Amino acid sequence: MNLRDFPRPKNDNGIGLHFRLDLTETDNKPYISQGVAWLQQINAKWTLIAGQDWMQIGKAARSCWDAGIMPLCRLVCKIDKPFIDWEDGVKTLHDLGVPAYMQIFNEPGDSREWKSEQPDISRFGEKWADAAARVFNAGGMPGMGGVLGEDEWLAAFNAVQGGAAHPLWSKAWFCVHNYGSNHPPTYPYDDVNQKGIPVTPAEYAAYKFSMPLDELNELRATKKNPGDTVFDDDTTVLRVHVFKKWMTDSLGYCLPMLGGEGGWQWQVEEDLRYPKLPDEFHANYTREMFEWFRFGKLSDGSPLMDELFCCTAWIQADGQADSWWYGPLGTKQLTIDTVAMIPSFERKFSWDAPETPAPAPIVIAPTPENALPAPE
Repeated sequence: MNLRDFPRPKNDNGIGLHFRLDLTETDNKPYISQGVAWLQQINAKWTLIAGQDWMQIGKAARSCWDAGIMPLCRLVCKIDKPFIDWEDGVKTLHDLGVPAYMQIFNEPGDSREWKSEQPDISRFGEKWADAAARVFNAGGMPGMGGVLGEDEWLAAFNAVQGGAAHPLWSKAWFCVHNYGSNHPPTYPYDDVNQKGIPVTPAEYAAYKFSMPLDELNELRATKKNPGDTVFDDDTTVLRVHVFKKWMTDSLGYCLPMLGGEGGWQWQVEEDLRYPKLPDEFHANYTREMFEWFRFGKLSDGSPLMDELFCCTAWIQADGQADSWWYGPLGTKQLTIDTVAMIPSFERKFSWDAPETPAPAPIVIAPTPENALPAPE
């Protein structure tokens, strides 16, 4: 398929949020319906559904589809599980009339994704290539499963028989995980990272840092990285540039990049040069990422690439501290309200015809050269 032929939701705005994990739907526990309503509350048009079996996934996917939201689907399973019926997953979605966007595995470098708890990147590549071919042959769209390192991407790419010539790539897509840590959306191009600008006493009083002010400013000064780009430090939501380069260098072009997880985790404090992520930063940073699709440019000022279909923040609900609704740290109401306030819009691609300007009005009047002489 051409890039423009991949399924997208009506009135696509690129805004996505990972669906809740509990896919129960009963009279007493209408959790799928509640999850759909939450997506509608923030006008999200994309979501990723992770479920324990295809029936659960299909039920949630159809509910999202009926609401005008495009579901990406992931079976929660260990990478080294002996057999997975990928064909059944494709059939389940097709029987429901839902496009079969199938994320195959998840973050292969994470020990939690392996029954053995020992990541084996070569084995991941072989397993992904086999599963992707089966999904493709069944009529689905195989998704690269949240890879975070180029070695993981290359293991999967090189395991595909025929390399770039294999037809499965014509329907494949790349599942983006672009977490921002406690970095701003402009990282690594911001002044803290590039110039080591000091924290002011007012900033220090307003936000939570993990060391005294003088030590913090010394850390900023010694850890500055002038000239750093996203290819030097990709702990940023801008790492979509890096993913695109991996694919272009090996495949020759970039697959559609669809968000599976990403954005900012709640009150994260990984880079001590920056404050423990405050609520207002979580809200404003998330809005800025989503508005890439509104304004047509990323936070570094570069044009929004056609290949980036959506960004999908982590996560709606169900026990995680990062849950937007009813998590152990409370509902993230400021973030919900801030995203919900984004004006309605539809993202534009390079192939979209520009709006035809209204014709200029015809004015019948003498030109200066032909103007009648003034009466004497």
